[in-house]
Amino acid sequence: MVCDEGSASDAAPTPVTVDVGEYALYVRISGAGPTVVLEAGGSGQGVGAWGEELERALAERATVVTYDRAGVGRSGGTQAVTVTEMADGLHRLVHALDLELPAVFLGWSYGGLVTQVHAARHPEDVSGLVFVDPTAAGTPPGSALVRRLSFGVVSRLLRLRAVFGGPNAQALRELATTLAGMPGAMEETARVRRESGLPPVPVRVVTAGRRPRMPRAHLEHLNADHRALVAQSPQGREVVAERAGHQIPYEEPEAIARAIDEVLGAARA
Repeated sequence: MVCDEGSASDAAPTPVTVDVGEYALYVRISGAGPTVVLEAGGSGQGVGAWGEELERALAERATVVTYDRAGVGRSGGTQAVTVTEMADGLHRLVHALDLELPAVFLGWSYGGLVTQVHAARHPEDVSGLVFVDPTAAGTPPGSALVRRLSFGVVSRLLRLRAVFGGPNAQALRELATTLAGMPGAMEETARVRRESGLPPVPVRVVTAGRRPRMPRAHLEHLNADHRALVAQSPQGREVVAERAGHQIPYEEPEAIARAIDEVLGAARA
């Protein structure tokens, strides 16, 4: 069930709430044509997270769907613990909407993990995949204990900051929950990818051209996983956003728009 919260127009996206069973998700839809679904990063608040410039550019090409995951932002339900839960929530959403399927799915950062698991579990939903500087799946180099402690400390610090309130308090709490489960999410995604693989659809991996300083082993792990994503498809290609760091949707949105053009074109061919 879809409930309008605004009137549709060419200039303004349409916010709606979508009943997906036990709860409703907050969704924003703009544009017309083939469907492109944007899966946001770690906080899970996708509505408004991608930047107006990118959303406008994509809406000139397609019907663009952004949403807040269950239990975050303005969506109902409980924040999911596993990537599989998030992916299955995404599957219910796209089938609750009266939109053209299969669709192109675009995942940024942690959203790349959700997009991979969704594509592996529900390949019939997917006509193409674009990953924007995705979080690496699998086990990074170094000590598992240190890694889990590090994510735990960051999560607790974010929750502490949220105690003081402010406009970002809710997003900080939601990001803290995601980060606390990050090691498990990376391992879960790698396992799903090994067991099921991604569907043989056009794939683009848009990587950051300006990386922050990090240990060489971690950089090699990240680059290797991006190459592995490209290799999942015979129509896979890596695209480097030369002027951007991790914030590619804001720093070089045209690189994402070009990747979407390529995937939409290849999907129609």
